[in-house]
Amino acid sequence: MPERLVPTHVERSSYFVPAALVVACLGAVGAGIYVYLQSSTLILSPYRTVLEQLEANTLPADFQKRQGAAQLLDQLRREPCDRAAIVPLAKLMEQAGYPREGARSAQNFGERCGYDDELLEGAYAALTRVGDLAGAVSTANRMIELDQARGRYRFLRGIAYEGLKNYKAALSDYISTLQLFTDLRNVAPTEFYRISRMYDAIGRPCDAITPLEMYLSYDVATRQTQQISQMIKEFANKGSCRATYATGADRIVIPNSNIVDVIINGARGRMIVDTGASMVSITPVFAARARILPDETNPMTVHVVGGTVQSAPGYAQLIQLGNARAANVPVAVSMGNDAAFGPQIDGLLGMTFLARFDVRLANGALELKPRGLN
Repeated sequence: MPERLVPTHVERSSYFVPAALVVACLGAVGAGIYVYLQSSTLILSPYRTVLEQLEANTLPADFQKRQGAAQLLDQLRREPCDRAAIVPLAKLMEQAGYPREGARSAQNFGERCGYDDELLEGAYAALTRVGDLAGAVSTANRMIELDQARGRYRFLRGIAYEGLKNYKAALSDYISTLQLFTDLRNVAPTEFYRISRMYDAIGRPCDAITPLEMYLSYDVATRQTQQISQMIKEFANKGSCRATYATGADRIVIPNSNIVDVIINGARGRMIVDTGASMVSITPVFAARARILPDETNPMTVHVVGGTVQSAPGYAQLIQLGNARAANVPVAVSMGNDAAFGPQIDGLLGMTFLARFDVRLANGALELKPRGLN
């Protein structure tokens, strides 16, 4: 008898495939019902308009069930520009794990109802949390528009720029932060070191020395540490700075006005000696005479008598005060304001020059001796 190649048992119809199909269909229907309920909850929500205005309608429906959420949304439904509701609502979104929605809500509220610092700082914090540094820069720009003279806003933007590795822009903001302090003697050393790091990051190690020297100059006896000395030495070695950083000594008689004759790149000007100014600052007319080309793509804000001025960073090849000379000095050029420092005054002789010297002001004379870069 030939061998059978088929089973001898009686074949029955298989119910496995239809059952699997039924289960799959039920799962799909269940998922569909869930999605429908979620979307319909948002569609039918009394806060739908509020969420759409804030561009927060991507939040899950159960967000409205979080403690305090419905009350805050209801406040904004009744009063769309209620500032007492938007800030805690944006914070609640962030706490629930939706920082981007919180930031977007704050921004959209600000566009409709006007910005304030609390709203913007909350949005900035949320955006930096999720790594949206470009968005953080944009938010910091709004802060600066609110108050040009607030150093903290420049600092926050500088942090975001540094994270984006835009070190030139970060440098300008960190310098602005420093210049907007009213008393440089009370500024923490970290503010000076940030500027040093940015100068080094853009390949200017000799300039990185000056902020550290500036910090020391306000109290050398207590501020001179081994760590700072070592950093200055490393920057000096890296840039071969010793030969030109500061040379020559002099004793300059100055009047009560503190106005002295200064030569920058061969151009003579009248400048006010100002140890409270973090940078040498000059007018655009004097900058043109001295052949200094300002970088207006990275503006800074500088305190002057009577307010603030917008300035652009520049570079002086040589600054001379009597026999005291310093090469390659960072300067700030005021933008479009030839009388920023007073009538017939070409600028301020600030610390980017003075900090390179041991400076002593006594008996109507300014004594300058080069500081060692050891």
